[in-house]
Amino acid sequence: MPEPSTPLISVIIPSFNRREKLAACLESLCRQNYPRYEVIVVDDCSTDGTAEFLDEFGPAHPTVDFRWYKNETNSGANHSRNRGVRESKGAILAFIDSDCIARPDWLEKINRAFDSPDIAAIVGRITDPPVRNVFELTHRGGNRIPGDGDPGRLVGCNMAVRRAEMLHIGWDEDRRFQAMTAVGVPDTATSGGCDEEHIYLILRALGYRQRAAQDAVVLHEHYYTGRSLMRQAYIGGGSAAHLVYKYRLPIRIDILPFVLTYVTLPFMAWDVRLGFVPLFFFAGACAALFYNDVWRKGKNVAQTIATFPILLAYYHVRVLGYAIEAVRVRLRRNKMKRVSLSDMARDSADIRAKIAESALRN
Repeated sequence: MPEPSTPLISVIIPSFNRREKLAACLESLCRQNYPRYEVIVVDDCSTDGTAEFLDEFGPAHPTVDFRWYKNETNSGANHSRNRGVRESKGAILAFIDSDCIARPDWLEKINRAFDSPDIAAIVGRITDPPVRNVFELTHRGGNRIPGDGDPGRLVGCNMAVRRAEMLHIGWDEDRRFQAMTAVGVPDTATSGGCDEEHIYLILRALGYRQRAAQDAVVLHEHYYTGRSLMRQAYIGGGSAAHLVYKYRLPIRIDILPFVLTYVTLPFMAWDVRLGFVPLFFFAGACAALFYNDVWRKGKNVAQTIATFPILLAYYHVRVLGYAIEAVRVRLRRNKMKRVSLSDMARDSADIRAKIAESALRN
């Protein structure tokens, strides 16, 4: 019988047209020093030879418990993750992206962080590759989780959730936003946003604990150009509006100062002296961005000053994406099932009991 302290961990990787990066990711998983894990790849209809590579990978690594599946149609990362969840066997589900490389002790540190049955999810530390341009410097630290304890959010490329809770919550497949290339396939140079935030919010509403595990480290080899960074801003803004609408949340705190700036600009038409109102909100937005870059992202003051004009442009594009999607979801109200986190919090005892019962059956 395996020791209770070493539960089976299922590593789930969604992938699309990243054969070379996926190979590096899988090689890093083969070097894990944790004794009990399986690796599940869900290929989202790649056209770069990923399927042929995966066919060969399993036989070439017979000591690794490895399986892979292919979606019938290109359905997105969250659909792929959900399929991986359904196919998994582990008590803990670890999620990593195909452009990430895990340290050899990644799974060991993940397991160690689940040191209480009340901890439902952990998020690890994501490091960035050396920057090649000012756009990558602007984004650097965007996935950084400062400190320990409650992380305040989860990050999809390095997180783990207990399987019973994950089966109940699932990844949100309502998300419409996906950057596409000119030939109509997903643009892997552009990340989305908010894929994992609803998981954090639901777990918090249900009263589960979540933890940052700073020693569970992956390298995220995602690179940016000016175009891909601004596309990410637009996609991320739209995804944030989707999240706010679906889960009945207040307007995003990072968006709010900019929205208030735009809303109060017309005051100057009545009296130019009222220009101090939008100026006040804009100054607040700039101060918040500066503080976030230095404290949360870990940049120094010189780096923050150098990248600040690009960061301002990023947030203006993000606000545009947010505004357009906020209007769109309200015009199509009947197309999306909305979720009340307050109702979940009220019924948390019953919901947790059902999750525990399901865990015993599975």
